[in-house]
Amino acid sequence: MGDTMNQINYRLPKRKDGQKTFDHILETAKKLFSKNGYQATSINEIISKSGIATGTFYLYFDDKFALYSYLLTKYRKLIRKAISEGIKDSHTRYDKEKNGLKAFLRFAWQDPLAYRIIWESMFADKKLFKEYYESFSRDYVRQLGFAVKDGEVRDDVDLETLSYILMGISNFVGLQVLFRDQLTEDDLENLAEQAMKILTSGMFKQ
Repeated sequence: MGDTMNQINYRLPKRKDGQKTFDHILETAKKLFSKNGYQATSINEIISKSGIATGTFYLYFDDKFALYSYLLTKYRKLIRKAISEGIKDSHTRYDKEKNGLKAFLRFAWQDPLAYRIIWESMFADKKLFKEYYESFSRDYVRQLGFAVKDGEVRDDVDLETLSYILMGISNFVGLQVLFRDQLTEDDLENLAEQAMKILTSGMFKQ
């Protein structure tokens, strides 16, 4: 099986015991990639830390890039799922942005290694990094287009640029979350509220 991004070659397990091994390889690789970076992490190290036979690794992945790419694709799906769950009861674009941001911040707090995996793709393969954010942008633009038609979002701004601005807010407010020692639901609400205040009224006095 492969991913459409770069014809990545990996094979999903068909049995429960295989799934357990597959997930263990992913978890081990995630920690190593996050700690040492993509380039400095070798297949042999992943195999050794996973406690598996060499042939077991190649049963699922053709190479290190296939494993890394699978991890990145998995994160993309998990983040989209988290945001989708977070906005499922939202009806306005304002509420979707606020609740989507809260969902992303919660995800970042609960799985801080996600940031390193995603940003490490810039060094693993720039095309992979580019496609990761372009795919988010395309979906964002589509959703924002509906909000423009509904009169909720200005029609005189470039939606692609807006999508990157909004992703940038999520990414860097997410860092604000990661730098904290503790995080409560009230903290999430306040961070999202502050971001929405800027989105609604801007940062400059009129």
